[in-house]
Amino acid sequence: MDIQVNGLNYNVNLQDGTIESAQVGLYGRDETSGDYVNAQIKVQPSDLAEGAKFLTSNPADIVTIAKKKLAADTALKETANTPAQ
Repeated sequence: MDIQVNGLNYNVNLQDGTIESAQVGLYGRDETSGDYVNAQIKVQPSDLAEGAKFLTSNPADIVTIAKKKLAADTALKETANTPAQ
């Protein structure tokens, strides 16, 4: 599934003008099955490369981080309490 960006917003602290995080809107749809995903992923300063700031980071890099977070968040996690199907 090809994941596309439908939004990139910076969350600014109006008191001091710093960017606290970025909100990335992602979506994708599988043409064959019709399955789709629609997500909002928050990228924190700790997610950026060491020493990087939102103002100096390439937006494409922020989107890449968000896509990786989406993949990690949606990966199947084995648990002892998985219900029977």
